[in-house]
Amino acid sequence: MASSPAPSPAAPPLLLAALAALAVVASASAAACSAGDRDALLAIRAALSEAHLGVFSSWTGTDCCTSWYGVSCDPTTGRVADLTLRGEADDPVMAPAGRPASGVMSGYISDAVCRLGRLSSLILADWKQISGPIPPCVATALPYLRILELPGNRLTGEIPRSIGSLSRLTVLNLADNLITGEIPSSLTSLTSLKHLDLTNNQLTGGIPDDVGDLTMLSRALLGRNKLTGAIPTSVGSLTRLADLDLAENGLTGGIPDSLGGAHVLTSLYVGGNRISGRIPASLLQSKGLGILNLSRNAVEGAIPDVFTAESYFMVLDLSRNRLTGAVPRSLSAAAYVGHLDLSHNRLCGSIPAGPPFDHLDAASFASNSCLCGGPLGKCT
Repeated sequence: MASSPAPSPAAPPLLLAALAALAVVASASAAACSAGDRDALLAIRAALSEAHLGVFSSWTGTDCCTSWYGVSCDPTTGRVADLTLRGEADDPVMAPAGRPASGVMSGYISDAVCRLGRLSSLILADWKQISGPIPPCVATALPYLRILELPGNRLTGEIPRSIGSLSRLTVLNLADNLITGEIPSSLTSLTSLKHLDLTNNQLTGGIPDDVGDLTMLSRALLGRNKLTGAIPTSVGSLTRLADLDLAENGLTGGIPDSLGGAHVLTSLYVGGNRISGRIPASLLQSKGLGILNLSRNAVEGAIPDVFTAESYFMVLDLSRNRLTGAVPRSLSAAAYVGHLDLSHNRLCGSIPAGPPFDHLDAASFASNSCLCGGPLGKCT
């Protein structure tokens, strides 16, 4: 007769207590999805239509926190913290074959999004056909919002006037839409804002004079709109600003001298405006500036001859202005000049010899008053 197995030793009481606690936590996590948030998500889904990628196919059942694509929750509260749906993505769900997905979603952003009161990030990006306005309540009903990204759609209407109420906002990206109206004055109250992208909309009016209050800002991209007025001098006080794009607007006035003091500025695009006045010498002396595009304006006077061995320009485009005088000889001292375009100005005199001029072609100097030498041929 086989003997019966020996009884297992009793588990220590502390281990049993720990296992019981873990079971309670697991049970709470499984039931974490807030019913109110789930209903809000279903209302958001009802306002949108996407048939090709099936991003909403997982939005079934009651557990919106762990099984619904693009939704994540705070594990301690069960409230929805992030809603992230990108029309162009390479994650395994949207691109199972390994090829980046490119989807199309139509419909509008339901104001039910404002019932997600603990939302930290709202990203509905690059869906191409989402239209209608940004619900104004986004600016007042989502106090925990840190990231608002809605680029690459067909959104219309204005930026909510109370956008400055979102005191925690660090990223505001509304690029590539059809948004109209002015930049709200309250926007400069977003003192935590680091990334601002309003590129390629139909915004009018001026850049707020107090834009310098956005002390944490590192990127300000406002190109391809219908903005008018002057570039505020306060932009030079943005000590963290690395990228500034104001291209293809209707801006007037001069380039603020204060921009030369923006010591971490690496790229400045101001092409395609109606900027006049002279180029500040301090701007060309900025040690970190590697891309400078002032083309297609009415900038006049001589190009400051202030380049040094610390000058490093990947792009220096001053074409199609009213610049006079000679090509600066100090450019020969620059550590690097990649793309240089001085064409369509009123420059005169001989082009200096040596680098960077010996690797440039005639197009870099075409259509000036009386330039000669270098790629243009010998001076007579």
